[in-house]
Amino acid sequence: MLGALTLVTIRQWRLHKLRLVLTLSGIALGVAVFFAVRTANTTLVSSLATTVEKLAGQATLQVSAGEASFPQEVLRSVRNTPGVKLAEPVVERVVQTALPDAGNILVLGVDTASDLKLYEGELDEAGLEISNPLAFSERPDSIAISRPFSERYGLKEGDRVPIHTQRGRQDFTVRGFFKTTGASVVFGGNLVLMDIYAAQAAFDRVDRLDRIDIMTDPARSVDAVEQDLRSRLPAGLEVARPDRRGQDLEKAVSALRLGLFMMSLLTLTVGVFIIFNSLSVSVNQRWKEIGVLRAIGVEASRVQQMFLFEAALMGLVGSAVGVGVGYALAGGATRIMGSVLDSMYGLVSTPERPAFHWDYAITAFVIGVSASLLAGWLPARAASRLDPVMALHNIEVQRREAVLGWSRFLLGLLLILVGLACTFFSPRGVGLMVHFTYSIMVQFGLVLLLPKLVVWGSRFLRPAMGRLFGAEGLIAVDAAVRMPRRTSATVGALMLGLSFVFSVGAFIHSHKAALNRMLDRCVNADLMIATSDQLRSRTYHFSAEQEQRVTSLPGVKHSDGLRLTGVAQGADDLIVIARNMDVWFSNSPGLLDEGDERKAHQLAMRGEGFVISQNQSVRSGVGLGDQLRLETPAGPLVRPVVGILEFYYVEKGTVFMDRELYKKFWGDNSVDLILLNLETGVDRSAFKAEINRAMAGEQRAFIYTSEEYKQWTARLTDQFFTLTYLEMLIASFVAAMGLINMLVISVSERQRELGILRALGGLRSQVRKIVLLEAASISLVGFATGVLAGLFNAYFLIHTTARIIAGFNVRFQFPLTVVLVTLPVVLLVALAAAWWTAQRALRLPVVEAIGYE
Repeated sequence: MLGALTLVTIRQWRLHKLRLVLTLSGIALGVAVFFAVRTANTTLVSSLATTVEKLAGQATLQVSAGEASFPQEVLRSVRNTPGVKLAEPVVERVVQTALPDAGNILVLGVDTASDLKLYEGELDEAGLEISNPLAFSERPDSIAISRPFSERYGLKEGDRVPIHTQRGRQDFTVRGFFKTTGASVVFGGNLVLMDIYAAQAAFDRVDRLDRIDIMTDPARSVDAVEQDLRSRLPAGLEVARPDRRGQDLEKAVSALRLGLFMMSLLTLTVGVFIIFNSLSVSVNQRWKEIGVLRAIGVEASRVQQMFLFEAALMGLVGSAVGVGVGYALAGGATRIMGSVLDSMYGLVSTPERPAFHWDYAITAFVIGVSASLLAGWLPARAASRLDPVMALHNIEVQRREAVLGWSRFLLGLLLILVGLACTFFSPRGVGLMVHFTYSIMVQFGLVLLLPKLVVWGSRFLRPAMGRLFGAEGLIAVDAAVRMPRRTSATVGALMLGLSFVFSVGAFIHSHKAALNRMLDRCVNADLMIATSDQLRSRTYHFSAEQEQRVTSLPGVKHSDGLRLTGVAQGADDLIVIARNMDVWFSNSPGLLDEGDERKAHQLAMRGEGFVISQNQSVRSGVGLGDQLRLETPAGPLVRPVVGILEFYYVEKGTVFMDRELYKKFWGDNSVDLILLNLETGVDRSAFKAEINRAMAGEQRAFIYTSEEYKQWTARLTDQFFTLTYLEMLIASFVAAMGLINMLVISVSERQRELGILRALGGLRSQVRKIVLLEAASISLVGFATGVLAGLFNAYFLIHTTARIIAGFNVRFQFPLTVVLVTLPVVLLVALAAAWWTAQRALRLPVVEAIGYE
């Protein structure tokens, strides 16, 4: 029997190819986005780990101070530690080169006077080809480059390579090459090797190191050596295995990865509703066919199995296609995420081709098929419970009241209220996935409310449609109300797709507004001078001399130099921002959200207290007046928290301290950002030229007015959300497919009704107008429910996701621009689809249309 019913399903697919293609596309897109984002996430983490492993060579331990440098004298203590066989000092910088289209390169400063056994086969004598080792060591302009880099730019021995250093643009001479394996594949081969003393001089690291690579004695356990080093070195220095450093980098981008994962789940949810929509329509469209099958003795369970089989088969095909498409999309997603890493986090990653992970493919495949079965269960259940006598009547008068039951409405309302209450009251520690179920409850509650919302929305539109378009407008609205089940399926697909667009738009808009408020309070200056075109550079810094040269220019009223560095804090890490606290408080009245501003000003400027970000307080549990301990290269630094403010620069916590205190404990007088307030009457544009003249021949500087700085950060924020914008586009496309699918089916089902209208004297233009107005009515109701669902979903994203991932307390901002732009697009898509389907229906002869059923 099931085989015969399968033939019935296949016949329906042949008759409705467009509906089948649109449904499969919805499934495939949902699965593809989920698989692509997950694959790209794994590739990203793998590339970070590969970078660390390749650069570490055969090192079993590494000593570092987070993003800060540390005194070279630490090397002696490391080498004197029992169990340390080899210890190599390293200066590691990501810098810009003036070669055309070369972008950034990774510079490694190592002790070329040693045998470099730690990097055997790559940077040692066997892998490093230097024709004149003495000249290489003695001349500070010497560099060795990787073979891929030399081939890419046609460089040979003796050629000059222009590189931007702390002392400005310098030309370095190629005097060596190294192999194309191991470390040379890092950063796409854009790797340069220098002698450590030359690198220290070029990059303002004299007598300081970025890390120490250690090879331990095989006779002693690595754990024992690690413990000895920890006991000998200051607590601010981290001793870890190379793979642990890779894990730290993975944690650094956890917010990016979690955010994209959440967006992929929401996109998959939209795809699931497309399946539900299609199968619900299929049941409606085949009502009489089901009635005939039941009348000739086919059991209700068999009918249900037929529709579930149809859902499973579409799920199998759509999910298989989705996995293939997702793998193709993963490469682009990985490149986008790598670009975000570079611009937002300043991290170096090794380009990798996404690997096909069978476990991810199977997971995505199973989710797609399961979602198809879940979406098909309700339509299949409705088909199995169909009364054969009722089924043989006209489809337009069936089960109207049952669909609009108040029990369903009340259940939906209850789910919405419970979901919102859980979102508001649930503690942060229950986990992101638990919070995600609250959002699902709200969305499902709205789905249950759809029939009522459709009826209410249509009643609201009816008077306006009657006044504007006459009888055709009334007929169009009544057609939507007459079949709320069918209309609800269309509105539901449109609602979920648009809710994704509106909620994510609200999240991004709110984040940008919060960032602008933060910049107004925290970066209150006429001009900002940055070291890089990135939001945060780990390697480019201005020297104290460069800062002094700029701040001493005539016309500068006062200045503030900011130094940003990452600091390990237990199992997590945070950002330390050192600045002139006196200038900051003086220029920013109303700076603090918690704390006595006058008292905090006095304590912070004397180095007797910290100001922390609100998310640091949430993440660490440290509040106003509590003691906060930081591990620094010079030992523990403990100060009370004297103020708390909203700060959205990074998802990690942030600690602000006076710069003199930072210099004392970190031994670092460089800066990343120079803020200048000018005397009254000084022209900012003209003063930019003065700064460029003062910095001529020095390190490249990026100079912004306060307005330009906001625009710059907005562009970087847009880059951060690039993948999210693409997911919004996909969700919009899926919603449009659902709308087109439903309109095609709706007109097909009503060909008999349209034929009767024409037989009674209705003109083709009137019939076409009715179809177009019905499409407009449905799209307007779908748009309104999409705004409502988007508001609920935005509340979840802003209140929960931002707070759980980063501890941010972002204020809601409604994305009015997104809504206004989306409305005409939705109407145009609906009208275009309705026009095309109406033209198909009108070409059918009247006699044939009347006998369609």
